[in-house]
Amino acid sequence: MNDAERMGSFAAFPEAEAVSDAVIHSTFSDPMGIEDFWFRWYLNGFVDQGHGKVKCVLGRPGSGKTHFLRHLAMKAREVGYQAAYVDAAKERISLVDELYRAVATKVDWSDIVDKALWSVITGELGYPEFSGFVSQFIAWGESTRHLSPNLLRRDVREAIDRFLYTVDLQPDFSMGLRTWMNQEVSLEPGSTAVREWLQGNKLGVSQRKSLGVRSNVSRRNARSFLASLASFIHYAQGQGLMIFIDNIDTMAAKTRVEGRPYYTRSARDQSYEMIRELIDESPFTPYLMTVIAGNTDQVTNSKTGFPSYPALWTRLQNEVQSPNPNRFADVLDLDRMWEKDESQQEALTRHWGETPIEWSTLPQETPIRNSMGLEWGRPRRMVAEVVKQRLPETRGDL
Repeated sequence: MNDAERMGSFAAFPEAEAVSDAVIHSTFSDPMGIEDFWFRWYLNGFVDQGHGKVKCVLGRPGSGKTHFLRHLAMKAREVGYQAAYVDAAKERISLVDELYRAVATKVDWSDIVDKALWSVITGELGYPEFSGFVSQFIAWGESTRHLSPNLLRRDVREAIDRFLYTVDLQPDFSMGLRTWMNQEVSLEPGSTAVREWLQGNKLGVSQRKSLGVRSNVSRRNARSFLASLASFIHYAQGQGLMIFIDNIDTMAAKTRVEGRPYYTRSARDQSYEMIRELIDESPFTPYLMTVIAGNTDQVTNSKTGFPSYPALWTRLQNEVQSPNPNRFADVLDLDRMWEKDESQQEALTRHWGETPIEWSTLPQETPIRNSMGLEWGRPRRMVAEVVKQRLPETRGDL
């Protein structure tokens, strides 16, 4: 497939999954300023101050849900959050330990641990003048301060213990971090095993014993591990953890689709119970914000969607109904946001008309459709029209 064919395929069915982060950033439009609103009211001064929150974004296919989540994740990383984007259409997350593994494999553990050690060295130990890599600290102390390496390692161990003691962490999680941080400073082997364990991989008894931990990640401890991860990120980086779960409507699918997880009634109820617990525990899960997104029709389906699990559905109801979208509501209707903001519709058209796109990077195969009706979200229909105008044959380049 050549570039022109890829362009035609994308124009027939534009998807946010198909484009790079640079294109996501350049073409982003913010209907009713919802992203800025969330930054002002949640990311800056709420989640980073020790609170938790769960939000739900609904909309028709092509309403910009994935684009919104990916852009919000990018902006959150820029201000110091760790952001984990999980696609429920590709990863099964019916249990909390599955969610933890999906998240733990997407955060930057090396960056988190290095920043935590930096806080230990410059804060707990009192060496603000140190400016090298944390793995060079012992050698720096020996050459610059003429300190005994053995005594300095002892001081580092004690400082790491004090640092971790100030953070509310699950005991095994704390011990795993303690082992990794000490290995990182002392250049000792074994950090790979710690990383695998923290990411939720199962280790044998002997390996766990060498790390100082008792058990693997399981349904019993995964929720406390997730809360511990968010707290540790905050104390290491100053912000918190954001989890984005896209295509949540996959859980409500009635038929099997090749390449997608299929949820039986029992697995679906387990998934909805997990989301319900995330909502109920959010006030007691500091520094963690979770955003779930899915197609309105499937998510609100009375037989397979959220309404089929009343314990979850009642928690997502808006107590105050209004003809205008409520940006504080826990459930955000993205279609209504676009309908109420014509200026952002114009901005969306302009951005897609001006942004350079590396067509060669688009997927080889994209679903071809002759037309898109009203069952598709307005943003997708608008983007399709703009991209069609950019096709070489339309401009007379071929």
